[in-house]
Amino acid sequence: MAILLVAMSCVSKKGDKDQLQSETVKVKTEKVRTATASSALHYSGSIEPFQTIPLTFQTTGTVLQVLVNAGDVVHKGQLLASVDKADAQSMYQIANAKYHQAKDAYNRLKDVHDNGSLPEIKWVEMETNLQQAKSSVALAKSSMEKCNLYAPQNGIIGTRNIEPGMTSLGTFAPLTLIKIESVYVKIAVPENEISKIKKGMVSTFKVSALDNQTFQGTVSNVGVVADAISRTYEVKIIVRNPGLLLKPGMVCDVNMGLVQNKEMLVVTYKAVDKDKDNNSFVYVVGPTGNTVKKRIIQAGNYQNNDIEVLSGLSLGETVVNEGKQKLSENCKISL
Repeated sequence: MAILLVAMSCVSKKGDKDQLQSETVKVKTEKVRTATASSALHYSGSIEPFQTIPLTFQTTGTVLQVLVNAGDVVHKGQLLASVDKADAQSMYQIANAKYHQAKDAYNRLKDVHDNGSLPEIKWVEMETNLQQAKSSVALAKSSMEKCNLYAPQNGIIGTRNIEPGMTSLGTFAPLTLIKIESVYVKIAVPENEISKIKKGMVSTFKVSALDNQTFQGTVSNVGVVADAISRTYEVKIIVRNPGLLLKPGMVCDVNMGLVQNKEMLVVTYKAVDKDKDNNSFVYVVGPTGNTVKKRIIQAGNYQNNDIEVLSGLSLGETVVNEGKQKLSENCKISL
């Protein structure tokens, strides 16, 4: 009985295997074909000022007044804000009084010195006192003037981060001055495309905030160090901005021009899959037309609904583009 059961089991397994091999999977296929692409380099960019100058007080104190707001046009030497200068004024008055005292003593003893009645050491002491008093006045006056914040050059107030009553700090920029007669468009370029970007290249870009108006600029800076996280390189495009329409922070679509046209092998993206080792592969239909074999390929960039095939396939070969989820090596298929 045991021998009979084993024999029946073997027959059953053999039958199942034959049945499995005889099953076919219905699929759809396509031919590997060529396509000509003139791929443009497109990036998302943002507009930055040509120059940003943080403006800080040269002394600490309580802010008395802020005379400008963000967006105001200012001119070189214009007073922008000031802090309480009461202490500085007191120090100036003290230094000024000491200066007048020293100057008066100097004038009174000058005639005595000229007549030879004053010891030379005493005269040197009077001259030193006068010079020290004069320097103290200049220092106190400078401290008082540092309570005012002036525009170092013509520009536009970019940000205002301080209000009257707040305390000014040496490391804190209460105002920023920006120059936007020309602006930069900053883009991030992947490492596999940075070699195509050259200084002096002409590019165009559209700004959605300005009804997709088109502008033109020139590449001025090409980064040489990749970002540690995104592995992209910073590229800046300089653009003239005579009407000041382009404002920092605006987002734009940048077109860096067309790369040289090339002919490539392509298949639809539905024909390509990834295995457990992250290799791209396709199922290639065999010569008989009813079986498939798995083949590893090197995939390139997307071209609309197609994928560029860099290696692994030849023109005219047939690959499965639908039904591949049920396939395995040497599996039988039907169309």
